[in-house]
Amino acid sequence: MKKRSMFLFILLLLGACNTSTESNSYQGIIRIHDTNYYFDDAENYTQSVKIGEIKEQTPPDVVPVRHLRSNTEAKGSEIYSTVESTNHIIVKNKVTDEISVYTSQEKRLTSK
Repeated sequence: MKKRSMFLFILLLLGACNTSTESNSYQGIIRIHDTNYYFDDAENYTQSVKIGEIKEQTPPDVVPVRHLRSNTEAKGSEIYSTVESTNHIIVKNKVTDEISVYTSQEKRLTSK
């Protein structure tokens, strides 16, 4: 009985230590000069002039602090301005060929 109680106690303790409420969601960010651009799910923007390419991809949980760095887009991904807005950029991912829009206006992530 004593061994069984000890086993249940250890099992309960291990289960309590393993409950994580931390989210692994990170805001997609691209740094251009002194401005951070944040991932935006908008779709109605037209590609304009090429600004440059991503020089380095940082880990997802790291905010890029240097010019042409991103925590979501692959190295070599192309960055373009948009026809419609000076606050938005378009990125063509080098690896997946996916097109993404980013905005200089930060949107706060909300948790449910």
